[in-house]
Amino acid sequence: MKRFLLLFTGVLMCAYFSKAQGYLSDVQFDKVGQLEVAQYVQVQMNNNTATFMDVKPSLEPTASIDGFRFHEREYIVKDSLLKVWSHYIHTNPSVAWNASRFSFGLLYSKNSNQLVYPNEYVDGIDAGQIIYLNLHVLKLKKLATAFEITTVDTNDKVIEFSYVADNITHGKQQLSFSQTRKGYTKITHRTYFKSQSVLRDHFLYPYFHTRLANTYHRNMKRIYKAAGE
Repeated sequence: MKRFLLLFTGVLMCAYFSKAQGYLSDVQFDKVGQLEVAQYVQVQMNNNTATFMDVKPSLEPTASIDGFRFHEREYIVKDSLLKVWSHYIHTNPSVAWNASRFSFGLLYSKNSNQLVYPNEYVDGIDAGQIIYLNLHVLKLKKLATAFEITTVDTNDKVIEFSYVADNITHGKQQLSFSQTRKGYTKITHRTYFKSQSVLRDHFLYPYFHTRLANTYHRNMKRIYKAAGE
């Protein structure tokens, strides 16, 4: 009887962990609403990425940044550090990452095994979330990308997210929040990136990344003002 109970418990545990992994095949493509994102996920599956736990960041928080190019911009929000920080970490990602130059396609949380589609709610960002976006890089060109939230440091006020390992570009983006002398909030947006293309890294990426970063922070300011915070 004891042996049977152990075996039964083991079967249940295996079933639980198998379910908790979250399979890419579980994605309901009709809910994604972004053809490029759906195709991106399909390519991942074709390349034998079975579960979202198999999707890895291309640059871990503690990994060396040697060999990566660097880009930095600063943004000022005229409100207190604590309020602005709270806004950035608690805004629904499906709203934060939905603007003129990018569209939210899908979010998967490794911690809660939750899939989130456009117009669905999740209470802000957390480490372990994988976010899929459709980037509008040109009027006639759209490009799917995916990144994982790797750090949400409430003490040092730092957010980091890394492009996933099968993305065209590898690297990470880091948002550091600090208070200015006037009591405003300065957001330093640093990016470490590299790909297999010299043309892309030297000319295309910095140009389009700046436009996308500007759009993201403008969108966050717009949401902040609309909420009356």
